[in-house]
Amino acid sequence: MVAEYNFLPREGDSLGPYDLIKVLSTSILGNFYLATHRAQNEQVLIHLIPESLLQADPQFYSTYQTAIEQQKQVPKGPVLAVTEMTRISGQLVVRYEGGHFQSVTEAVSQARNPLPEEQVRRFLRSMAVGLSDGAKIGQGHCFLTPDFLFIDGTGEIRIAGIGLFESIQYEAFERFVSGAIMPIKGDKDKNFSAIEILSPEIRNDKVRDPRSDFYCIGMCAYFMLIGHKPSRRWEIPSMARKGLHGGWDLFLSHCLEPKPADRFPHYRGFLRDLENIEQLTNRPRKESGQLMRILEYIPLPKKLEEEWGMRPLLVLRLGMLGLAGLLALLAAYLFLQILFTDISTQDASLPIKKVADQSSANLIIEIGSPRALVMVSGPESGRFIVFGDTLFLQGRSGRYRVEVSAPQRKTERFEIDLMASEPVRKYVELAFAFTSVRFEGVIGTEVYVELESGLPVYLGSIDSPDGLLLEDRLLGHDFTFLGRHPSYQTTRSESVNLDQPGQRVQFRQTPLPSELVLRSDPSGASVYLDGVLVGLTPLRLEGLSPHQAHVVELKKPGFRTVTQSFELSLGESRHFDAGKLVERLGRVTYAVDFPGEWVPPLEFFAFSLNGDPLPFQRSGEIVLPEGNHTLHLEHPDYFPFKEDFLVEDDAVTSISLAMQARPMRVRPVVETDSLVRFKVDDEAAELTEDGFLLVPPLTSAKVEAIIRDFHSVIQRFEGQPNQETEWRIPLKSLPSPEFGEDYSPPYFPMPMVWIEPSRFVMGSPINEYRRLPNEDNRTTVRLEKGYWIGKFEITQDTYTRVMGENPSRFKGESLPVDSVTWQQANQFCERLTEFERNGQRLPEGYLYRLPTEAEWEYAARAGTESAFSFGDTGDPTMGNFHGFYTPGQSVGMASESSYGTRPIGSYPPNAFGLHDVHGNVAEWSLDRHWDRHPGGIVSDPHNDRRGRGYTIRGGSWQSTADRVRSAAREGVPANANRNTIGFRVVLAPAIVQ
Repeated sequence: MVAEYNFLPREGDSLGPYDLIKVLSTSILGNFYLATHRAQNEQVLIHLIPESLLQADPQFYSTYQTAIEQQKQVPKGPVLAVTEMTRISGQLVVRYEGGHFQSVTEAVSQARNPLPEEQVRRFLRSMAVGLSDGAKIGQGHCFLTPDFLFIDGTGEIRIAGIGLFESIQYEAFERFVSGAIMPIKGDKDKNFSAIEILSPEIRNDKVRDPRSDFYCIGMCAYFMLIGHKPSRRWEIPSMARKGLHGGWDLFLSHCLEPKPADRFPHYRGFLRDLENIEQLTNRPRKESGQLMRILEYIPLPKKLEEEWGMRPLLVLRLGMLGLAGLLALLAAYLFLQILFTDISTQDASLPIKKVADQSSANLIIEIGSPRALVMVSGPESGRFIVFGDTLFLQGRSGRYRVEVSAPQRKTERFEIDLMASEPVRKYVELAFAFTSVRFEGVIGTEVYVELESGLPVYLGSIDSPDGLLLEDRLLGHDFTFLGRHPSYQTTRSESVNLDQPGQRVQFRQTPLPSELVLRSDPSGASVYLDGVLVGLTPLRLEGLSPHQAHVVELKKPGFRTVTQSFELSLGESRHFDAGKLVERLGRVTYAVDFPGEWVPPLEFFAFSLNGDPLPFQRSGEIVLPEGNHTLHLEHPDYFPFKEDFLVEDDAVTSISLAMQARPMRVRPVVETDSLVRFKVDDEAAELTEDGFLLVPPLTSAKVEAIIRDFHSVIQRFEGQPNQETEWRIPLKSLPSPEFGEDYSPPYFPMPMVWIEPSRFVMGSPINEYRRLPNEDNRTTVRLEKGYWIGKFEITQDTYTRVMGENPSRFKGESLPVDSVTWQQANQFCERLTEFERNGQRLPEGYLYRLPTEAEWEYAARAGTESAFSFGDTGDPTMGNFHGFYTPGQSVGMASESSYGTRPIGSYPPNAFGLHDVHGNVAEWSLDRHWDRHPGGIVSDPHNDRRGRGYTIRGGSWQSTADRVRSAAREGVPANANRNTIGFRVVLAPAIVQ
């Protein structure tokens, strides 16, 4: 599998409406971020799930969405509520409720010491409450790492990701984990991998048990108490952290048991034991406790015991325990508690002393059993566990009673007289405590016991109606028994507990079935027994129940079904020969249809049935066996015809062979290097590899050639299938602009208005209301040559066609392009000029460019001298701008004002036919911005030498009414890309520098 790197955003990045402030935690299932929602100005917690997880599990999105909906039933508490889930830029974004959060991973990693016990206990209580709430709606976590635990602003623990892991199909999760490479950098001792946090039953058996969450809780609790995860540096918690109470050892082992059945069964028990830890923590630790005494029974070399003493050996024994050792010790501890009661209980008399060797012992008991409990009572008393060894005791003189017992052994009791000066030696070999059991069943049944390995062991046979009695073979245990008889099916008993003698096992045996032998001609017929396919003839059927009616059917394609009923007695063997099967036949009629009235010569047709050739006729009838068949019909001038059909017994099947003629082949010849496209019957068509157009035959087909920079050419063709013909395409160039006439470029929706040479006064009169100083020095301008100017501002559709991109903030094909710089506007003009010049449609000396200020203002005024082209007053009904304008009275806002651009042509044009010269978007001019007009009388003025930035004219949707007057002007930097600035173009004489 090719690994797939999961790219996740970094701190400071933006993702849709979110600004990512901080990465709180990272896991294989994605990152948690503290983020700000820009529009809502709210700090939230979001979880980014990689797109590769959705690719590995296509059902995950809908499954997790359902789980999130169900979580609305969970009361407000430790479980973090999901507010929404969306897809943004290839990421699945899960948004949680707002607030300030810190991950537990970060809290533990940054702390100098592990978390205080009281804080861990408080966190565990809240986790139990939250997970218990989730369990009530059938949702667990199963992937609860510290990366999914967060501390909120109040210091309480919160849980994220309830139902997340359970929504992933396990096979899909395996594919995702094996193919995903997460960009995780951190301490390996403090980051849990996907495998480490999964409980053993999920990791190995793919079973999701409700008790799997206790395993995750144990891992998280160890991490918070010790400061690192337990996977690589496992130590017993009380040894790993000085001063930690030993009660945590048993509590965590109850969480981390390999088998779910050995963990906490429910959250009530979890919380109860958590409270017991608190009680133990508050109680003075005067005694070593039962757990420490159990450690004494871990065997060590005697030399170490003699040389080191007990306290160092206790540390050594603890050091020998890993995670598996701890669990085994606790299991042994619980077993000894049940079996031998409390080993700390002492008789009222003085304790008898255990010594290291026989040199100081006066009572020596040798035990032949692997493990035994020795209880001594008399002048002194004691209880001792012996593991297949010798017990050395020293006691006062007197008479003692000794009892030696062991699991599955007979207890031995004896009395001895002990003298202080003369040692007494006693050897004890405990006999097995066999139990009695009686087996009942059919005489001749062999009885076996099934071992845990699955191997059956023979015990004996039932030879009488009283059954089989065993008294010296089995010890007290849970067993499963097998009963085998040559005439009966093997019977397996339920599990039988033999701790109590006198048990009875009764085999309920079923007689072996009879057999049936079936044959047919031909062989290979499918045999169905009571509607179920069991094989092909010849066939021997074994396992039929005696004295039970059975229905046998023999089916073979092309033959009629044979049905027979049977009822066999016990052990009966019967043969049934169905004989020669009756063939199933049907009739097929066919007819060949040709398009149009023309029928090709029949001798060129190739006709076949199931691959075998047949003589061709336009119609006919064929008798065929029942089943699937195929007809083929081929001709050089027609596409091959193939028909798959089913023939049924004694039925007529009709087939119509509708032949489809091959197309005409038209070779177009055009003498130009321009791009040529073709349409056939108004559908786009491509040339074949050898340069032909495929045209429908036997009809009048319309063929169109669309040639760049030339008029389209249409011609109709009618001919025979496969006919070849040549089409020489005449060329007629597209029209160029004509002086004095409006013009539209042929490939772009941007109509141009012709402007005659003229003269006008540029700037505003001194008495024009709200004029600015940069409108001063009114200048008489002579425009020596006519030019074309865009009827509309350049739209986003036109800009995208020319530039291949759309920088606009307000999106819409018919909206004016916005957020373009002065350089981008000029680049647009240069590309448009090059395209039209290649088409030889530009007048000599003319090109597309931005208008000069003079060209723009003359076209905008359209012969008027008023503040606007539509008069001296203005309001939002006349253009896309803010507020109103009344000369000498007021300028202000109006309720009709709107936000953003509007489609071009939304308002009436001026007298020259130009739209949106007042508002919508401000328009770039070709001139640098200077504080004043030149004044006087000038011809075709253009300023490219002085000033800062470039001039924009006409105002925008954001401007007030006084700033969209015909004379209003403003200078901005050339690299400004505001959503209030666009442009329109002119086709005008090139300006010589």
